Amino acid sequence: MIRYLTLPVHRSESIGGNYCLLAVRDAGLAALCRPGMFFELKSGAAGQDRRLFKPVSIYKVQSDEIAFLIKVLGPGTQALQVLEPGAPLKLLGPLGNAFQLVKDSRVLLVSGGVGYPPLAYLRDKLDASNEFTFLHGGNCRDDVFPCDDVWTVDGSSGRQGLVTEGAVQLIRDKGINVVYSCGPLPMLKALAQIVGPILHYVSLEAYMACGVGVCHGCAVPVGEGYQRVCKEGPVFDASLIRWGEL
Repeated sequence: MIRYLTLPVHRSESIGGNYCLLAVRDAGLAALCRPGMFFELKSGAAGQDRRLFKPVSIYKVQSDEIAFLIKVLGPGTQALQVLEPGAPLKLLGPLGNAFQLVKDSRVLLVSGGVGYPPLAYLRDKLDASNEFTFLHGGNCRDDVFPCDDVWTVDGSSGRQGLVTEGAVQLIRDKGINVVYSCGPLPMLKALAQIVGPILHYVSLEAYMACGVGVCHGCAVPVGEGYQRVCKEGPVFDASLIRWGEL
């Protein structure tokens, strides 16, 4: 069930670099959330009515609190960053589909940059019967967050290099049989090649004008046709995506 409402910001925090955390409280809304889903967010402050909503993945759900980890890139996300507790936040969601949850599997989670939040939420919800390793990569120390193995392009935190480099050895050494991923398209394309026939669920990032499947602006080549990231996705079976057309 998709809901459109305005809620007061419950928590607002700076997370270093260009990231901030916003959280709202609503028990009914929190009960609808699943790992992989997202919301369309917009500041409810005066002067923001004409701005587009921004698609933001769910980062954490604890009891009645829903938290979002947001990378500040432009005017829309800057307007979200300056919201203080009690300020109005407009929300549409939860939107999209969710990750398939597995049991008794050897799981690898791979995220890059702002692809971290949905996998962090997924990690919290994975069944304890799974063995899993969480890799995360970014350009520098400001782009990385708590996980099992950090990679940075400039070497300022963790290992220097691309996060996909770490995936190659882990898949072989740990006998990984399920992979979850979210991040920049080049990372996802490279990872799909590395993973090969292993079951791989990927959450795609896309520009979205509506977020509800009306405009078809986020369509991607899947199977024999096209599917919308905001409606049929954002989570897809990576083996069905025609990566060469992206």
